[in-house]
Amino acid sequence: MNTESPIRHVSDTAYWMASYRASESERKDALFRDPLARLLVGEHGKRIMDSMADTARYSSWTLVIRTCLIDDLIRKFVAEGYTTFVNLGAGLDTRPYRLDLPESVQWIEIDSPGIIQLKNEKLRNQKPTCRLERIAVDLSNRAERQSVFSELNARIGPAVVLTEGLVPYLTEDMVRDLAEHLRQIPNFRLWITEYYSPKLYPLFQGRKFRESLGDSPFRFFPKDWFAVFESGGWRKKEIRYLYDEGERLGRRFPAPWFVSLLRIFVNKEAFAKHMRLQAYAVLE
Repeated sequence: MNTESPIRHVSDTAYWMASYRASESERKDALFRDPLARLLVGEHGKRIMDSMADTARYSSWTLVIRTCLIDDLIRKFVAEGYTTFVNLGAGLDTRPYRLDLPESVQWIEIDSPGIIQLKNEKLRNQKPTCRLERIAVDLSNRAERQSVFSELNARIGPAVVLTEGLVPYLTEDMVRDLAEHLRQIPNFRLWITEYYSPKLYPLFQGRKFRESLGDSPFRFFPKDWFAVFESGGWRKKEIRYLYDEGERLGRRFPAPWFVSLLRIFVNKEAFAKHMRLQAYAVLE
């Protein structure tokens, strides 16, 4: 066990991410408002965020931009007629409260019993904008997962599955198994999940980053990212890069000065290509 990092379980990373959402919400130029984030993270979240101070500049930017990007995708799919969203490893996400979703939308959160209990207690007096259901299950337990997925399929229509910040903590075999399992559920039509370039592998595999994540390091480093999903029956339908989203929102990636200098010497598209290292993809 790592004795330096306060992260002891992958569920602790949910506090880390929610802390950044809370901080963003308190900015005058906030790109979104998550008024419930501070309520959820408490002192535990603050300790985790403080322990990650060395990477906060980049981690917080990534979290904020990915939040905006996924929010936009959710709105897009609602406009296209999707009314069911299944958030696997939902963590401390509060989209059913902070997004202006139609009452017809059914939002289903699935996570560990501890996270579900915390949210039920902390948010018991809050009213979601849509129909909200929480299911406590150990997602690493295939039998439990299969039972829940099958039961859901029997009572929902076409659904969008979201795994935000979940895949990096799984092994390649676990991701392939999850992909195959999701494909077996007919009503799971689309899947929103992350992507990061192999160029980032050395950073995520480095000692400093691994130690900062304590007992929950990144474990997904495939040779071909999308080939893993394709082997499980999913193909890429759309991909949105965080760099491009940051440019669109006026919140540029906080690149080191020597990287930013490249803007002067190369054209805009060449620089953007160099910086497209992280994204969220829609699979079908």
